[in-house]
Amino acid sequence: LRQNYPNPFNPATGLRYELPKDSQVLLVIYNLHGQVIRTLVEAERKAGFHKVTWDGRNQAGAAVASGIYLARLEAGAVVKVIKMSFVK
Repeated sequence: LRQNYPNPFNPATGLRYELPKDSQVLLVIYNLHGQVIRTLVEAERKAGFHKVTWDGRNQAGAAVASGIYLARLEAGAVVKVIKMSFVK
């Protein structure tokens, strides 16, 4: 999982990740309280580079508040977390 770009962002940001082999991928956005904001990827993905865009909205489609959010990627045995800043 690479650092999102742009960061800080408004209204959207890109998240890129690379898989060395085919893997089950889970990419979830959390707030600083550990609450799930949105699940961006929950699927089997092929090896290689992938990009996902987060539009600053929660699972229900509502815009989130300005603040710090965490993107957590699980791919096989690998877990990576990055911090992102959403500014309105």
